Amino acid sequence: MIELMTQKHTRRASSHPWIDTVWQTVCLEDGVYKATPDGAWDLILGVSPDDDAVVFLTGQATEPVDVPYLAGEHSVVISFAAHVYLATENKVRTGAEIRWLSVTGERFELDGTDLPLPTFEDAEDLVDQMIRAGLLKSDDLVARAFSDSPKAASQRSVQQHFKRTTGITHKDFQMIRRAQEAVRRLKRGEAPAGVAAELGYTDQSHMIKSIKTIMGHLPSNLELVHKL
Repeated sequence: MIELMTQKHTRRASSHPWIDTVWQTVCLEDGVYKATPDGAWDLILGVSPDDDAVVFLTGQATEPVDVPYLAGEHSVVISFAAHVYLATENKVRTGAEIRWLSVTGERFELDGTDLPLPTFEDAEDLVDQMIRAGLLKSDDLVARAFSDSPKAASQRSVQQHFKRTTGITHKDFQMIRRAQEAVRRLKRGEAPAGVAAELGYTDQSHMIKSIKTIMGHLPSNLELVHKL
């Protein structure tokens, strides 16, 4: 669990191959949260201080975005693995673009399918329901690109599949994930010069510039970066 002054974030990994991470957030005070790119698109349940629920889809973030919040709000976030895409949409959502979904009571509707509201504990069950309903699909070439046995394909083909599935290039995805790993290591107290060298940055200043661009924070202020 990671605690900030105005928000409390709880993260858990998932054994589900189509889920990257599951998050739960409670807002303790009014504030503004800087959402950072993480190489994933999200299904988000947001609940207001008055217990009004909204559900929406976000796209692949390409730069930090400021998101205001109120004390008493809480949310559940399901971040999908890079190889997963929404089968019912022709274009991958990127940047700050979101899609609001209809909510009725404890259910929401996505492309004609009635589904239960996301919960922190049962994210896997919901994703399985979405798969069975044909709402989600997986690009095998992209999925295998992260395995020990990548599928035989040209670099051009990999790039095309990656762009079509994620909305961003393979290079941009790798830069995001490298910046995330750099932040993880720096938070653990590892020496910046060593982290930069091990992760393939040209030098320490190159790493600092990349983290600032992608995460919106300098290495001296990384406690505000939590979605890793």
